[in-house]
This record gives sequence, structure tokens and C-alpha cells, in this order.
Amino acid sequence: MKVIAWTAVLGMALVAQTSYYHPGWNLFSPQQDVALGQQAEAQELRQLPIVHNSADGRYLTQLGDKLASHMPGPRFPFNFHLVAQKDINAFALPGGPVFVNVGAVCAARNEAQLAGVVAHEESHVALRHSTSMASKKEAISVPLGILGGIFNSGAGQLANLGAQMVVGGVFLKYSRDMESQADALGAQVMNASGYDPRQMAQFFESLEAQGGSNAAQFLSDHPSPGNREAAVTQEIPTLGEHPPYVTNTPAFQGFQASLCHGSAPAGGGNTVRFQGYQLQPPPGWSVYGDQTSQLTLAPANGLSNDGGQTTIVRGTIVSTYGGSLDQLITELRRSNPDLRADPGERAQAGGLSGTSVMLHNRNAAGVPETDQIVFLPNNDQSALYFIFIAPSAEFSRYRSTFNGILDSLSGGG
Repeated sequence: MKVIAWTAVLGMALVAQTSYYHPGWNLFSPQQDVALGQQAEAQELRQLPIVHNSADGRYLTQLGDKLASHMPGPRFPFNFHLVAQKDINAFALPGGPVFVNVGAVCAARNEAQLAGVVAHEESHVALRHSTSMASKKEAISVPLGILGGIFNSGAGQLANLGAQMVVGGVFLKYSRDMESQADALGAQVMNASGYDPRQMAQFFESLEAQGGSNAAQFLSDHPSPGNREAAVTQEIPTLGEHPPYVTNTPAFQGFQASLCHGSAPAGGGNTVRFQGYQLQPPPGWSVYGDQTSQLTLAPANGLSNDGGQTTIVRGTIVSTYGGSLDQLITELRRSNPDLRADPGERAQAGGLSGTSVMLHNRNAAGVPETDQIVFLPNNDQSALYFIFIAPSAEFSRYRSTFNGILDSLSGGG
């Protein structure tokens, strides 16, 4: 029965294998890829904050399955997980598990770019890059005669070897050559699925141009082979016929909005949670961010996207800080050198006592801006803080709304 099951799962896909499908030397069988991937997947699921939303999970699975149906090589049982982390990252494990961070979804400009991320990760699985690297690593340290015994001695020793590779991160570190191979095969799969492969290259190159901590892990695990867009563009004439290219869909827009833009409660006692606290956004305001690092609450005209960079011009930031109020203001001055602070006053909210400070600055458009920091130390040697933001000419108009947010704070511990 096991042989029949593996034949059904890992039978060769009925897809023409092109020159872009060149798996490397590998001591593992495809079945062992799956077994190792499932072991690593179980470990990741214990550690990562997974989004358990059936609609969002269904969208990601449908997108992944659509792409996988055009993947050459063994029919691996792909399984897709959405990770509630704002860092821009995605990774695949041997045999099919694919993890995509919410940060990558939010960074994609359209469905084609997200499809590029998924196709690239699926290509690492199909090309069996992880176990190929593991095979070469073991071949260096273990004589070939002994290796033959290890890889034919059953699941026990295989599991031990797999555990070592999971802990060592072997499955997640690719070479530049492997990145080029995953780009090329991913381009083939995108083309066959009706997505412009250049969107994949544009997504990766935009990450490299932006840099920053949010993309650091992705760029570390996926080193750039250089000139990605030029390479993919050169390959397009060789990819063959394709359906009409689709750039975006309403399904993607709804998926991205549910994860990245939140939905504002329309009053009626609805609340949002943040690190054990609860607060109520004003009616008509949207909620961005996550429950662990930072929330942004903003009205419809609260965000600006001038120059391709999103900034908040009206609204509220909620976060935590491990230093003093003076240190926080000093950090804010690093990116706002003209920032001026008034003397502080006592403030209370949610059972916490702290300090309120009015700040004066100019926003990205050069308009005078008034910000209010309410800094509330709590019991774990950190502080919960709010930054209320509005153009100076409008701040008094928003003051009662800002006070309402502060008054709604409860919980903690």
C-alpha cells in the first residue's frame, strides 16, 4: 500500500520538461524529501505564528496549486502556510511545505508578484535544492560506502540526519546558482499559469533596492544572482505559449486587504487587541499592522503614499518601547531632525500612569505637524506608547477622537 500511495503522490507530472528543470545530484529519494519536509514542517508549525483563517488559507492554497500544476518533476504534495509576521519572507521545505509571511503579501503590488514568490519557492522544492545541498554536505564528511548504508537503512537514521539538517538550517540557505535556477523554472511555471514572469523579478529587485530590516532575512536566505529582470526577460521568448497574462484579481485584492489593511470596526463596542491590551478604533478608521509589534489606526485620509513610501499624516501609532521617554524622542529625532518637544505632563490610561508630550515637526510633504506622545510604563520594564498625529492646523479637531482612543484602553498585565 505504501508503494501505491507514493506512486500516486509522486508520479511524474504530465508537463513537458524543459531545459529549466535540472535537479542536482542527490542521495535522497523524492519520498525521503517528503518525509524530511514533513518533519521540518512540524517543527516550524510549533514555532511560527500561523494565520488560521480559512478564506485566506484557501486563497493561498488555490494560487499555489494553480502554479504547482505546471511544475515539472515529481508531483510533490505541496502544502501552504501563511505566517503572521511582518518581515518580508517566504521559504519552502523539502517535499512540499511552503511558508509565506504576511509581510510578503503586503509587499506584493499585485497577484502576479505574489505568484512569483510562490512559484520561486515551489521551484526550490521541484529542483530538490535542499536535499541536494544536504547530500553534498554529507558526502564531504562521510565516505561514500558509509553513505550508501545510511540512505538505505530505514527511517530511523534518516530522521536523525533530517533533524540535524533542520537545526543547522541547511534547508533554507541557497546559493546564487540555485536562485538563478529557481528564477528560471519559476518563470516557466508563471508563464504557463498566465502570469508575466517579469513581475517575479521586479518584486525581488524592489526588495533589494529597499533593503531594510523587514527584508533582511529573505535577502539572506535568497542571495541575489544579479540582474534578475534582465535574465528573466531574456528567457521569456523560450518559455513557449501561454494564456493571456493576468496581473491582478479581485480575489488577491481582498486577500491582501484582509491581511494588510485591516477593517475598521464601525463602532458598537468592537475592539482590537495589542499585546494583552484592548482598545477601540473610531468608527470608519482602518487598522494596520499586527498584535505584537505595532498598530496603526487611521481615517480614510490618514495615509500618504507620496514617492512610493507610505507615511501616516493623520492617525495613531500604538507600540511598545524598552527605554525611557527621552530615549524614544531621541530616536524619533534621528529621522525628524527638526522635531521640537514641549515640557511633559502627567497622563493616565488603562490603569497606567505616565507622561504626555506634545511634539512639533513637519511631515513628508513639508506641512507643519503636531504629534502627541503618551508614554505609559508598565510592569515588565517596558512602556506602552501612543503617538497621535495630525497636521497642526487640524490637531484640535482630532483631539477628542485621540482622547477617545486613549480612554478605550483596557486590559494589560
